Amino acid sequence: MKKSLLVILTGLCVLTTACSENSKTAENSKPTVSSDTKAVTENTKPARLNLRFMIPVGTEFANATLPAADKDFVKKAIEEKFNVDLKLDYFVAGEDYKNKMNVQLAGGDIPDIFIGDAAASQKYATDGLLADLTSYFNQQTMPNYFKWVKQQELESFQMKGMNINRGILPFLRNQYPAWYVRQDWLEKLNLKAPKSYDEMLEVMRKFTNGDPDGNGKKDTYGFSVSGNGASVPFDFPMWLANGFVADFQIANNTFVDNRTDLGVQKVIQDIINVTNEGIIDPDWFLSKSPGHLDKAVQNKIGIFFSGTENVALEGTPNSVQARTKAIDPKANWQPFNPFPDKPAIWKNGVPETSVMVGKTVVEKKPENIKRSFEILNWLASEEGYLLTHYGQDGKHYKRDGKKITLVPEAFDADIANAGNWLGIYRFFTPEEPAVLGFEINDPRVSPRDQAILKTVASFPKHDALPPVSLQPPQGMNIGDLRKEMNKLHIKMIFEDKNADKWPQYREELMTKFSGRAIFQGYTDQINSVMKDKKLSEFK
Repeated sequence: MKKSLLVILTGLCVLTTACSENSKTAENSKPTVSSDTKAVTENTKPARLNLRFMIPVGTEFANATLPAADKDFVKKAIEEKFNVDLKLDYFVAGEDYKNKMNVQLAGGDIPDIFIGDAAASQKYATDGLLADLTSYFNQQTMPNYFKWVKQQELESFQMKGMNINRGILPFLRNQYPAWYVRQDWLEKLNLKAPKSYDEMLEVMRKFTNGDPDGNGKKDTYGFSVSGNGASVPFDFPMWLANGFVADFQIANNTFVDNRTDLGVQKVIQDIINVTNEGIIDPDWFLSKSPGHLDKAVQNKIGIFFSGTENVALEGTPNSVQARTKAIDPKANWQPFNPFPDKPAIWKNGVPETSVMVGKTVVEKKPENIKRSFEILNWLASEEGYLLTHYGQDGKHYKRDGKKITLVPEAFDADIANAGNWLGIYRFFTPEEPAVLGFEINDPRVSPRDQAILKTVASFPKHDALPPVSLQPPQGMNIGDLRKEMNKLHIKMIFEDKNADKWPQYREELMTKFSGRAIFQGYTDQINSVMKDKKLSEFK
């Protein structure tokens, strides 16, 4: 009896052990999906989908082109991980991009994911074109995204009375604004870097009339911007010279919309004056970005403004410095601040661009949207960020924990000199590796470039507003006001040829285009989050 019981117990023990081992084996053999990438596996692979994204790219990548499929390792990674065929419709951010986006939405040919500025997204939301994305933009479905964007920021970005239909595109919080001057031209003409607005104007005059390139021709100008045939950019130093820092600010306890303030009359008149002097590029208005930078490269202008950190770095392929130096070995672009007495020359970064989905698309193709957001979440992950910004691990960079050491030769050969195409895939995350804890070691950063980076970082910025996203009151469209505002700015410069009518034009914007009501709405929204003294009424 004892023997039989022993045999039974032994058998149970063996059986239990075997079951336990089989259970472990079965558990270990289960397919796993990284929470970081949510990549599909062979065992759980869903049906293959065709996806299309419509995205803007920065002006520094205006000439970028995607490589052949066998060279595009980002596209290959996305398509394999998520079992999709991905098409990117990419255009330089600006009016042309907006027009293409409007045409597609109007015609019903809507991409699965599209990206637009705040004014465009507000109009689409008001028109009822956008899908409710609440079930997509949350910590469970987009954990990597929320390393870049705060939940409170996302919620405050939505229009009053609406759910989440305007996802914030991860934005660059650190800004790198600066004017840049040809230092070698200054030295040739025995000049110094401008330290005031008046000195800057004098340098423009000398660059226009003093033959700084030494070719014996009067074919250079002091300054240029790209108006894209639509607007008067903040690149013009006349804005800051008259107290307007970026697009809006709080001054004298009042919300100030810098482009429609009464003081814009002086800004426009100053631009007209330098235009009449002939010291700025006469083609600036019709120039499409980055046309003014191309002229800088071609030795045609001596000063420009940029918010791009590496625009003047000699070690950055396709930077203005690198491209200019290839034409003129003596070229030396250096940053300067002509307003050292100002408390700030720009604002810290704020959310300005939206990730959107068409309402009809999510209704007809819900699986497309689900898969699209899995891809966006991956782009915000460590793996996605590194691949889209620095290339392939072990080839284009070497990783040691959180330290990333770039391999410039490989990057140049496969990416920078092959259409500079990786910049197209950076649409979803800004160049801010510190967000993910990365430290970048770039051997191309020379002592000269290090000094430039330090100088640009030292230029003062400010928080223009409290952490609140401004939305027009229900039924009012800021986009219409901006469009008319731009027309009036241009009308004063090229038709009126003076700014005397600005008070009259402004009043039309404030009444016919609801400017006063919109900006009072902004004031009310700011006051709702102000802990101390409230802002005065907008006038």
